[in-house]
Amino acid sequence: MEQSTFTILFFTILVFVMTPGPGTLALLSISTSRGFLSSMMYSVGAILGDLMYLSLIVFSIDVLAERIEPLIGIVRFFGAAYLMYLGYSQWTSGAINLSEFQSNSSSRKDFIAGFVISGTNPKVMIFYLSVLPVLIDLTQVKLSYALQIILTVALGLLTGLVVISLLGKQLKRIINSPRAAQRVNRISGTVMFFVGVSLVFL
Repeated sequence: MEQSTFTILFFTILVFVMTPGPGTLALLSISTSRGFLSSMMYSVGAILGDLMYLSLIVFSIDVLAERIEPLIGIVRFFGAAYLMYLGYSQWTSGAINLSEFQSNSSSRKDFIAGFVISGTNPKVMIFYLSVLPVLIDLTQVKLSYALQIILTVALGLLTGLVVISLLGKQLKRIINSPRAAQRVNRISGTVMFFVGVSLVFL
């Protein structure tokens, strides 16, 4: 994988995982109510849930390469459009209500909770299906290449989830403020939108 592709993939995943959503808000609730260890147990489960989708796509994409490659231009614009749509949706989203994501489960259940929330979120698969064909060279999906992609995504997910866990209390105060929450939505929406734009010219 080229360095530029690695960088774009890493930061796309980082922004995606830190964008407020069910998984992120559940992690924020756990980190502020029960601490870093519980949030890390949740994060490991969430990462494995994401990597389940990712592995299915990466290890099957070579089978579909002959069909997808002639349409790669269309796929590229679809992926870019989807990211721009996510950015617009985030920009226009309303206030964030953390009370909907309060968790009373024990630490031993956090791993399962993370896996279930991530593994049952259809937006995760749509995201990977939209973005990966644009970034991946469909003619080079060998085991080492696939493992490099998976490692890149895992690092992006882990980085974002650790940041959320470490800054849980500060982020909770920000999100509970309607004005600050709007800024968070607009910043993450803008970043996601321009990541989508960058895919057009990749």
